[in-house]
Amino acid sequence: MLALEGIRVLDLSRLLPGPYCTMLLADFGAEVIKIEEPKQGDYSRTFPPFLKDFGYWHLQLNRNKKSVTLNLKNPVGRQKFLELVRMADVVVESYRPGVLKKLGVDYEAASKINPKIIYCSLSGYGSKGPLANQADHDIGYVSLAGITAMSGEGTLDKAGKPAIPGVLMADMNAALSAGMAIMIALRHAERTGEGQEIDISLYNVAMTLMPGAASLYFGSGFVAQRGNNWLTGANANYNIYRTKDGRYVSVGCLEKKFWTNLCVALERSDMIDLVDDSKNHPYLEQQLSQEFAKRTMAEWEAYLAGKDTCVTPVLNFDEAVAAEQTKANEMVLTVKDEELGEYQQLGFALKLSKTPASLRKRAPRLGEDNKDYL
Repeated sequence: MLALEGIRVLDLSRLLPGPYCTMLLADFGAEVIKIEEPKQGDYSRTFPPFLKDFGYWHLQLNRNKKSVTLNLKNPVGRQKFLELVRMADVVVESYRPGVLKKLGVDYEAASKINPKIIYCSLSGYGSKGPLANQADHDIGYVSLAGITAMSGEGTLDKAGKPAIPGVLMADMNAALSAGMAIMIALRHAERTGEGQEIDISLYNVAMTLMPGAASLYFGSGFVAQRGNNWLTGANANYNIYRTKDGRYVSVGCLEKKFWTNLCVALERSDMIDLVDDSKNHPYLEQQLSQEFAKRTMAEWEAYLAGKDTCVTPVLNFDEAVAAEQTKANEMVLTVKDEELGEYQQLGFALKLSKTPASLRKRAPRLGEDNKDYL
C-alpha cells in the first residue's frame, strides 16, 4: 500500500507550482484529479517539445494523475465540483485571490460541504497587501524578495548586472512548501476531524529562502548583494573559475580542511593560511584563476578526484543527466507506454525505504476520466 493511498486531491492549479506539488502527492499514492477547463485544459499541455500530441512539460508534471473537465463559470460545473469536494480530502488551486470566491467554490463554500477539507491556495503575493492582485512570474517574486540582487557577476558599484536565477526558485520552493503544509494539515485533520485553509505565497516563500542574508541584516544591518559576501562571490574559496577549455568549475571550500586539501593538490601551500583574512581574497581569487586556467574542466575533474576538495565541474543539463551519480540515484526514469512508446522523465528525489514513490500511469489526456467521476 502506498503511503498516501486513500487521500483524494482535487487539483485546480496550472503550470508549475501547483502541479509539481500534486505530482509529489500522486507519486506517493494520492488520488489526484486535475480539474481542467474544457477544450483547453492546463496551459502546459501545449508547451513544446511534443511526444505525439503530448507536451513533455505535461508528461513530466502530471504523471499518476487523472483529468476531469469542468466549466466553473457554469452553475452545473460548479455544482459538480462541490459534489467532488464532498468526497475529497484536499483542494489545491492557483487562481488570483478572490476569483474562486466570486465563483462560489472557495474554501468557505467547500468547508460548508466538507468541514474536513484542506484547501491550499497558491498565489503570487498572498491574499492581502498592495500586490495581492498583481500578476507576475518567478522573476518578479525573486526580484522583489532580494534574490536577484544577489545573483550574477560583479557588484552593484562595478560592471555586471544581476542574473536571472537558472531555476524557478519561488515556483519550485512554493510547491515543496505547499506539499509540506498539506501534510501538516492532513495530520491535524486526522487528529481532530477539522480541515483548514492554507495560504502559500510565492513571494513569502522566496523571502524565506535567504536565512543567511536575513541573519546578516538583522544581526548587523549588512545588506547582502552580489559579490559582497562569502556566499555571493566575495570569497575566493566559494567561487566559480574558468578552465583552459572555456568551461568552469565551482569551488566550495568553506571549511579550512577542504581549502587545505585544494591548496595541497595545487601545490600551493603558501595560500593555506591566507584564506583566514578577507583582505587576501582578491589575491587568492587571482591566483586560483591562474591555476584553474592550466587544465580543462575534465582534466580537473580527473586530477582532483578523491582529494576531498569540494571542487565540482559546472555541467550543462545534458551532462548532468548522463552523470554517473544521476544514474546511481535513479534520477532519470524510462517510461514505457502502450500509446506513446518509450520516453524519459526525471525521477523521484524523495527516497523512502518503506513507502517509496512509484510511477503507475502517464499524464492523462484532457478529460479522460470524466466518465468515472462525473
